[in-house]
Amino acid sequence: MKKHLLNSIKIILFVAIFALIMKAMNFCLVSSNWASIGRWEEYSKSDDYDTLFVGSSVGWVIVPRTIDGLNGSHCVNMSTPDQFYKTSLSAVKFVSKQQPLDKVVLLTGFDALGRPEEYTAAASFLEAEYETAPELKRYGAIVADKAGRYGRYDFLSSTDSINIWFDWVERFTYTMPQIFKNVAYRMERRNPGYVLDMSEKIGRVEAPGGDPGRLDTDVERAEALGLSSLSINRDSLEMLDEMAAYLKANDIRFAVIVTPHRSDVKEGYGDEYGVIDSYLKDFVTERGGEYYNIDNDEALRERLPDDMFMDTEHIVDQGNDLVSEKIAELLR
Repeated sequence: MKKHLLNSIKIILFVAIFALIMKAMNFCLVSSNWASIGRWEEYSKSDDYDTLFVGSSVGWVIVPRTIDGLNGSHCVNMSTPDQFYKTSLSAVKFVSKQQPLDKVVLLTGFDALGRPEEYTAAASFLEAEYETAPELKRYGAIVADKAGRYGRYDFLSSTDSINIWFDWVERFTYTMPQIFKNVAYRMERRNPGYVLDMSEKIGRVEAPGGDPGRLDTDVERAEALGLSSLSINRDSLEMLDEMAAYLKANDIRFAVIVTPHRSDVKEGYGDEYGVIDSYLKDFVTERGGEYYNIDNDEALRERLPDDMFMDTEHIVDQGNDLVSEKIAELLR
């Protein structure tokens, strides 16, 4: 009896110590969640937004005060690094049930068609969303999200199916200066500057997707394009299809905008750029959405030379104002 009790105590102690070590490693090594936290904190400042912007960091071209000043709107930008369609759809569903939205704008590049989900970005966004929720609800949401990923065979057969439970493996901060900065940020942000109301204020119709047959046709069409510069992913198309169906069912205007990129990005696609552009436009407009590729706007591009880009897709502040003015014009 004593032996069994001792073994049980050893197991409990091992699990407890292991959990504490994992928590300490996550605290020190998991990249700070500054971008997602910043978006949710900004969102929390009001409860009457009519326009929601979502997408990856290409969406940082949005300057809300510029668009609001020109259009008399009240917009919020929830774009975060590596946020692709699955995470964008999650943001759309959360915000639309809280806010009287008139329109949702997805900011994207062609690369998002080949990247159905970025786990790190999705996890960061979810954790920031639930950062101020009660601990049980917070961890319940995180565990439910991780468990839900096991429904895909490609996930089951990958190392991610194990790594997903060890955040520091997936989101490791590599250098000592980064680790010190990371810890300092976490210590500073012990008390988040926002609290989210998790209750649903506006009833919305759930629309998991449009016509499955049409989606199958679009997938076949993508495969038939025989692209060498981009592999269009079915999961990515499914998320975009579901987003369009959800917004249409709830009478919310939907627009997809391809943002400007440095000239070598377009050149990298070669003759296939126009093919992909046409495919994405058809996909969106056939589902009741609007499609604008302002990367093709010559007048705008003349005002955005390559030296205004910090990298292939992020623009300096002056350029962001120019792009926001153009987007405000399109939305009018």
